[in-house]
Amino acid sequence: MSAPNGNVYRVHLADPGGRTTELDVPAEDFEPTERGIVLGGTTTIPWHRVLRYTRELTQPIDDAFRTHTEMRVWIDDGTSEGETIQLRGDRFEQSAYTVDLVLERALNVEAGILHLTKIHVPWNRVLE
Repeated sequence: MSAPNGNVYRVHLADPGGRTTELDVPAEDFEPTERGIVLGGTTTIPWHRVLRYTRELTQPIDDAFRTHTEMRVWIDDGTSEGETIQLRGDRFEQSAYTVDLVLERALNVEAGILHLTKIHVPWNRVLE
């Protein structure tokens, strides 16, 4: 299992005509702002076009791995049904511009590492 590259954001954008685009953006070229996300310091994409942005992470396994709280978040992913994501309560964070969801993707028991994906969803894309 290869380690994820935590230095890249994958940005999911809504395009005209119901299409979507995915961009891989180096972390140093990515900045969330009040009006949207800035790519490369020069290109601003307004929040209404941002479906989500994700980043792969790893985390050492510890006792906090066991929790009993679970949350359900319903987000607008550009489809008519939207997407429902279930996650542990301690994997949900709020910021000024986004709801941040940390999803467990893989467990490497030998290395004692948990592979995670952090999804940042703009508030205007959160349905429930």
